[in-house]
Amino acid sequence: VYAIDVEGGKATLYVSPSGRQSMLVDTGHGDPRETDRIVAAVKAAGVQQIDYLVITHYHGDHIGGVAQLAAKVPIRNFVDHGRNFETVKDVREVYGKYVAARAKGTHFAVKAGDRIPIEGIEVDVVTASGKAIKKPMAGAGQPNPLCAGYRPIAPDQGENAHSIGIVITYGKFRMVDL
Repeated sequence: VYAIDVEGGKATLYVSPSGRQSMLVDTGHGDPRETDRIVAAVKAAGVQQIDYLVITHYHGDHIGGVAQLAAKVPIRNFVDHGRNFETVKDVREVYGKYVAARAKGTHFAVKAGDRIPIEGIEVDVVTASGKAIKKPMAGAGQPNPLCAGYRPIAPDQGENAHSIGIVITYGKFRMVDL
């Protein structure tokens, strides 16, 4: 697991235990320094391509670097939550560039409950497009009685609330990336 400094937003590279497959979650803003850091992490990890690029949502600090990265590292599969829930100018422009880059690979729109097929690890989608999984995952704990009075806030209609959230499992290790 490589947490890459993209100076805001995020970019995290996961490499399968065999080293044969990789998954990058988000690409940061797209500043050339950020893209160079992602490329350096890819090289340090010993992978030749990004097998799965998971885009959590369509804000610039998460997809801004897709075009620059695709020019430097092959990206096979693009994974996102589907439709864009924001059409304001800054999101629309960066989303258009993402869609153009995405057209050069295979595109998968995932929903809560899907699994991203990375060899040797389990990558379960627990949230996507504003929906969460319906049942607890295997091995989940019991409901917390301290949360019995929880009341959800009003739904957010924007991209943040439609983000992809994943749980990565390798043996007894489990990590959540929301």
